[in-house]
Parts: sequence; C-alpha cells; structure tokens
Amino acid sequence: MKIAYKYMLKEHIGPFFFGLSTVTFVLIMDFILDILNMIISKGLPALVILEVFVLNLAWMFALSIPMAVLVAVLMAFGRMSADLEITAFKACGVPFYKLLIPVVIASAVLAGALMWFNDRILPESNHRARVLMSDITHKKPAWSIEPGLFIDNFPGYHLLIQNVQEDRIHVEGVTIYEEKGRETPRTIVAEKGTIGFMEDNTTLRIDLRDGEIHEPDSEDPSKYRRLKFEEQSIYIPDAGSQLVRSDSEYRGDREQSIAMMKANNAKIKEKIVDARENLERRIDKSFKIVESEEKPVPLSRVYTADAARAAEVFRNEINDLRKQAKYDIQNIEGNLRRYNSFSVEIHKKFSIPVACIVFALLGGPLGVMARKGGMGTGLGLSLFFFILYWAFLIGGEELADRRIISAFWAMWSANIILGAVGIYLLYKTVKESTVISFSIKDFLSTLLYRWKKVANSR
Repeated sequence: MKIAYKYMLKEHIGPFFFGLSTVTFVLIMDFILDILNMIISKGLPALVILEVFVLNLAWMFALSIPMAVLVAVLMAFGRMSADLEITAFKACGVPFYKLLIPVVIASAVLAGALMWFNDRILPESNHRARVLMSDITHKKPAWSIEPGLFIDNFPGYHLLIQNVQEDRIHVEGVTIYEEKGRETPRTIVAEKGTIGFMEDNTTLRIDLRDGEIHEPDSEDPSKYRRLKFEEQSIYIPDAGSQLVRSDSEYRGDREQSIAMMKANNAKIKEKIVDARENLERRIDKSFKIVESEEKPVPLSRVYTADAARAAEVFRNEINDLRKQAKYDIQNIEGNLRRYNSFSVEIHKKFSIPVACIVFALLGGPLGVMARKGGMGTGLGLSLFFFILYWAFLIGGEELADRRIISAFWAMWSANIILGAVGIYLLYKTVKESTVISFSIKDFLSTLLYRWKKVANSR
C-alpha cells in the first residue's frame, strides 16, 4: 500500500501546482486591473510595485490553495479513472476509499499549515498592504520637466520652461505664475536658473538669475510693479513625488491574529454588559418616577407650586432618560456587530483551511464519476463548487453581521453541506453506483443545440 499511496500523492502534485498557479494568476490579473491606474499615475518604483504584489499574494494564496486542492483531486482521479487505473486498483483488491486516504491526510496537513498561515502571516501582510496602499494613495503624481509645456502639478504655481540642459538641473527661459497665498497673482520671468529639491526631498527650490517680477497693485489693479533682480529663489513646499512610508497602530479585523481578536471580543463583552446594566438602571428609574405616589421626583428641585412648571420638569426628566436609554441600545447594537465581525473572522481562519479536506472528499468521487472532459472538466467543476462555497461564506457573513445566524453557522455551513455531499458521493462510488457522468463537450453541445432550437422557433 505504501507504493500505492506514494503514487497517489505523486499524481496530485502536478495538478495541484497547476491549479494553484492558474487560480493565483486569475486573482493577480483582477488585482492588477484595480491598481493599474494608480501604479501608472503615481510613478512607483519597481521595488514598491513588487512589494505591493508580494504583500497581496498572502490573501490570494489563502483563497487559491483550497481551490487548487479541488482542481488537483478532480484532475488526478479523473485521469486515473479515464485510464482505468482505478479499475485496476479495485481488481487488485484496493477499494476506492483507501486510495483517497493519503489525499485526505495530505489535505489535512495542508489545512493545518494554512491555519497557521492565516493566523500569523496573513494578518501582518494585510496590515502592511493596507498601510502601503494608503501611502501610495497620498503620494503625489510623478512629474517631469518638458520644455515648452506648462507644469501644473503644484497647487498655486504654474511653471513654463523653454529649455532644459542634459543634467536636468540647469534651465533657461523660466516663467512662473504664482497664485498661492496672494490676493493678486504675480509673474516671475528669468533668463536662466537651476531647479532641484531640498534635503527633505519635498520642497522644490528654484534659483533664478537675471529676471523680473511683474505684480499688479492690489489697491489699484490698473497699476503694477516691475522689479528686476539678479538672483531670486522660489520655494514650493510639498512638491516631492517620492513615496513617504508611514506606520499605523490601527488594525482591522482582517489584520489581527486570533489572539488579538479574542482579546478584543473580551473587551467588547465587558462594554456590552456595562451598557445593559446602565439600560436596566435607567428603565428602573423611569418606572420609579412614573409609579411614585408623591409628586414627580424633579419637583424636589423646583421651589414653586406652579403645576405647569412641575409637569415640564417631569417631562424633561423622562425625555433625558429616554435619550440615554436610546444611546445605550445603540451602543449595545454597535458592540454586538463588532463582536460578530471578530467572531466571523476567527471562524473563517479555520473554516477556509478545512475546506481543503472537504474538497478532497468531494473531488475524489466527482473525478471518478465525471471521467470525461479531462482538464476542462476539472477546472469547470472546481470553479462551480468554489463559487458555490464562496457564495455560502459571503451570504453567511452577511447574515451573521445582521445577527440572523451565529458566526459558527455562517462560516461552517458550507463545509458541513459540501462535506456531507462528498461523503455521500464517496459512498456511492465505493458501491459503484453511477451518480453523475459529466462532459464539458457534451454539455456545451447540448446547450448550443437547445439555443438554436429556441432561436428557430421564433
């Protein structure tokens, strides 16, 4: 059996890495389309772009690894079934479920590694990726000096340079329209000068020589002043286009480990208990005021016999208690949503890795039963079941956020249902019952035939 087990694992290695690379590539392409405009407009260096992709590979692997398991199992068992290797194993007295044992064990090991990855690596990668993307968002667009073209990258300044020397520092024919911090704009022209950044790499310094300043008179717009200068320096702040890296102590629910989220949930529980106690005290106080046989309690602070005034004070007291109770209710609702959000993420760190085992149980029987179609069948069925699985997760998370179902059922219902389907199909396969016979080619041919039939009937 050791030889058979080694053979089974060997047959899954190639399809697994094929599925992993294919799914990851699809996710990368979708990610590139989202940030391509930002990469081009911000003029990011190659190392920063590489860092963005490496950090975002973490969540991509967390999704693509379970799907790669399903692709591998479907393709491996489908090929072996098509080549009658499964039949040969049965003829040698090796039942199908024993062939699935090494695959399930390997999937369990992979699931354990993925749990550790989701708890230790993924939160830190998500955190660093979010901070980096925030820094990129705040980065100023890249700019360059083009002779004869206006540079409008700096708020309050418009630059026109007629000639730029090869060192990109010395310039000639400089015209600057300055509006920032002035009631009336002024124009600065110079025959030549130099341009470069200060030591902070954010302040642009333009040293001009042999020029003039033309400035309208703010009191009499029909007049203006013309000043000649031999040397003049212009400083433009916040002109740098370099990426300024920052750090953030704040972490969202997907940027925290299990221990962090459990600690936050413990604090949230305390807040919920405190808010409920405050709400109960205010309700009790309201009933005591209403049911009191004496005059309303606030009357003890009113030194008048005016009944209208007493009633007004009474109403104000009740309204204050109602507002405070409403605040407590909102506080409880908000904390419950946060508690559920953390609980969902905690369960998700376990449920998605366990999907590797579920997909192994599901993919083996499906691969044997859907032996026609080869690679297309494997990818098609994998995509279908993964979309179904992901729909369960998204829908469950939404229901959990609304507190319709618990976080456990929100994250584990997909594993339970698909796992039950996998066990049922495994039982049918072991009993050699024909449950499904699937071919991509036959499916598309049937679909095309029906479409043509509907089109001709019109």
